[in-house]
Amino acid sequence: MTKFAVPVLLIMIISVSAFAQNQPGFDDKLAPHSFYIDFVPFKDSLSDSIVVEVYFKAFSSALSYEKWGEKFKSSYEINIVINKKRKQVTGITRDGDLFADNYKMTRSKKDFIIDKFVFKLLPDNYELVGRLVDSHSGNQLTAKTDMKLKNFGKKTPFMSGIQFLRESEMSTEKSQFARDGLDLIPSVSKAFGYDEPEMKIYYQVYNLEDFQKDYLVYYEILINDKSYFSDTTLFPSNGAVTGRVERFDVESLLPGIYELTINVQSPGGKLDLKEESVFIVEWSIMGIVKNDFKTAVEQLRYIASGEEMKALKKASEGKRLELWLLFWESKDPSPGSPDNELREEYYQRVRYSDLNFGHFGRDGWKTDMGMVYVTYGSPDEIERHPFDVNTKPYQIWFYYEQKRRFVFVDFNGYGDYDLQYPYDGDIGRAR
Repeated sequence: MTKFAVPVLLIMIISVSAFAQNQPGFDDKLAPHSFYIDFVPFKDSLSDSIVVEVYFKAFSSALSYEKWGEKFKSSYEINIVINKKRKQVTGITRDGDLFADNYKMTRSKKDFIIDKFVFKLLPDNYELVGRLVDSHSGNQLTAKTDMKLKNFGKKTPFMSGIQFLRESEMSTEKSQFARDGLDLIPSVSKAFGYDEPEMKIYYQVYNLEDFQKDYLVYYEILINDKSYFSDTTLFPSNGAVTGRVERFDVESLLPGIYELTINVQSPGGKLDLKEESVFIVEWSIMGIVKNDFKTAVEQLRYIASGEEMKALKKASEGKRLELWLLFWESKDPSPGSPDNELREEYYQRVRYSDLNFGHFGRDGWKTDMGMVYVTYGSPDEIERHPFDVNTKPYQIWFYYEQKRRFVFVDFNGYGDYDLQYPYDGDIGRAR
């Protein structure tokens, strides 16, 4: 594992999700997962039913692979089930295969599949259940969500649900995501900020066939019932069905669960439609740098020297971002490449620590476990002793390549593990 206290030329990308699944109490809505489902209701122009698009997203690293000639192959099954009052109403199953050119690609955290199913349902309250089944190992990942479908009926005007988008591009060929001349690729996780600085949405307004007035739309983004952003726009209707794509810059937002509200009105008219949905802003490097530079500098304690930390702390407001970028440029192990692998790896570890080791308001990267994790990465082995007789709960983390072991003890019984001394490491100065 890469230790950040010394210069490195090669970065080993850690498998965060596998380690996360072994952590007690790991159930954070802001944390990355391997399998997601989502749905958006649209009006059916031919009946009183509702067209429900169900999307799934599965990361390829969640599956097991077998050698397949010169490549690697995985097979999976997707099950989508819709229940009402604990009884199945409908469902569908689809099989698929994934191929990777090499083993490293099978562990990639950036490769995933997105697809959709379409159902026609009557207005009611349902439960949507998705299962990803690994055909090789038999392992399953399950995702569930409530699905409340309001009655469109023959009522006009009305609004569809809000579809969060990963991409919105001109459609060049037939695609299952084509609509209004665009390929609207859903953001199934509805998570933005980390590698998607722009949040995009799509929705439809249903009105009378001959309605040709403008729509006045008020957008608001809230967190904890407090308004963070609002904007108003005007766009023309397109008769019976008007589709709209909007974009919002969320790169500078701090991590959290936000609510988007859309209020559609008509200037001088009686139109008043409203839809809302939640989305997630993930941990973002630039979000921290722009909103809390003091914390951004403190987070460098495991890789920066004392002099480097001092220089950054003294930076004027106008120079902060420039000096922060120059700091990471000086650490870039491959200056000619577009990505700074060291920076990406470092903040993956900080982010993971924040999600898993935080305790009673204390940031995870500031804890002893966070300090070791950011410095050394994911342990090769964790030995857990939660219920040994006459001892406090403790864990031992082993780093075989580094020839290190760290013992953490939970003295108070609340999951706050302290690093015990002496230890087989040399990270004391980072405290």
